[in-house]
Amino acid sequence: MKYYYQIEGLKRNNLGDVIQGLAAKQFLPNGATPVNREKLSSLTNVPSLLIANGWYQHEFDKFPPPTEVIPFYISVHIAKSDFIKIKSIREHFKKNAPIGCRDLKTLWLMRGFDIPAYYSSCLTLTFNNSNSFQGNKSEVIWVDNIDHPIPLKIEQKLNNLIPEGFTKISHDPLSRFLKFENYVEDNTELTFSLFKRYEQAKLVLTTKIHCALPCIGMGIPVILIHPNPKDPRLSVLSKLINIISYDDLMEYDSLPESAIKKDKADKIKKNLTYLLKLAVKNNKNPFTDKANTKLYFQYQKYKFISSITSFGLKAIYKLGFFKKSFERVFGKEYLID
Repeated sequence: MKYYYQIEGLKRNNLGDVIQGLAAKQFLPNGATPVNREKLSSLTNVPSLLIANGWYQHEFDKFPPPTEVIPFYISVHIAKSDFIKIKSIREHFKKNAPIGCRDLKTLWLMRGFDIPAYYSSCLTLTFNNSNSFQGNKSEVIWVDNIDHPIPLKIEQKLNNLIPEGFTKISHDPLSRFLKFENYVEDNTELTFSLFKRYEQAKLVLTTKIHCALPCIGMGIPVILIHPNPKDPRLSVLSKLINIISYDDLMEYDSLPESAIKKDKADKIKKNLTYLLKLAVKNNKNPFTDKANTKLYFQYQKYKFISSITSFGLKAIYKLGFFKKSFERVFGKEYLID
């Protein structure tokens, strides 16, 4: 049996895509192979398990993976519904359901397409603190990225709010234009060196979802600063830490304390760990194991909810409500099917 975890292989513009893959890797046997998420159909058609988490997807023509590669979809984020407007892709997801969704927007998109799905949160919450640093934690770290850089006025405001100063760290990946294998190797080393740096920090401030989530998992004080706290992608974070909008930050006289809701984070982390260990042990989606009556019952519940959701939105569409919005998201062909 071969084991795979996936990494962004096309744009390579945010270390967060590497971090998501490494979160899956930690549950796989030694020797697991990183694969290019944008070229999954190119995998050898031999018995394999792929932990298929993360952001989907820039290119659709090399998806899905071959039939002998069993994907366990968990912590999935769908960026654009065009991806699952394609009937063959919907059928692939239904065959490998239920799908664990990283955020609520993806959850209801899946259910709208009658794909059994549940809210899993994100695998990057499962990283653990090495507890190797025993010194005084005095450094404040600011983690940003060229992908969506922080405005100058926000950086100036942080300088005013943190008179002792802060260290600015990039969330940009290394070696963007090397061979895929070298890209993964270089950025694996970078990721874990950054994690050690975060463990030594008094506070981590960031705009990056996949900087904040590992910090939560490792118990590192962290605050997310974001232009739009209501961004659907942030549902994974909104109930776990403080999210400060750019506008609100500009009104502050002092920086608020980090407030991680540890009990909630630990519960999510425990559930994700349980599911991943089962998937790797049995080489399949654990919800499909009839011997595990609790998970199998949940799977039947997710099937029912998805069926009702899909039926309901089609009925609403046929009554003439929200036609343009529904067609934009789900496509006319699916809605009249």
